[in-house]
Amino acid sequence: MINIPERSIEEIAASIKAVRKAKGFTLMDVEVNSGGVWKAVVIGSYERCDRALSVKKAVSLANFYQVPLEELLGIPRNTASSHRGKITLDLRATTNENPYLPELIAIRNFATLLCAKRHDWNGEVLSIRNADLTTIGLLINRDETNAYEFLASNRLLLNK
Repeated sequence: MINIPERSIEEIAASIKAVRKAKGFTLMDVEVNSGGVWKAVVIGSYERCDRALSVKKAVSLANFYQVPLEELLGIPRNTASSHRGKITLDLRATTNENPYLPELIAIRNFATLLCAKRHDWNGEVLSIRNADLTTIGLLINRDETNAYEFLASNRLLLNK
């Protein structure tokens, strides 16, 4: 038996909206990018709790956003992230080898945003939180565990 924490409809709706926004989409962007499969008014209705979301539609929407269903619904996963300790990005490595790889561009942009918000202008390394790993995963279309593995395999983590 899988133990899924109870989530309110409002929490699920907020998670659906958060995923859309993390992808950088407006409601109209969703309609346009889905070729009309997902209407802006329908997505807005899910996000406001005005319309029920079936399991079939939830799976389809998660696939459209390219996120795990758990992420779309805001269901916390039991991952190894809580056991990782401090995560330090080596920002210099985001410009090495293949600096035009879309994932590296997304990570570089995210790191630039974090540095600006934190007023951290070191520019070489950046400590991130486990929660930041979830955001990186969304940006590069991976779950948290695979995002960490992507960072490690591309030598973007500073080994302590």
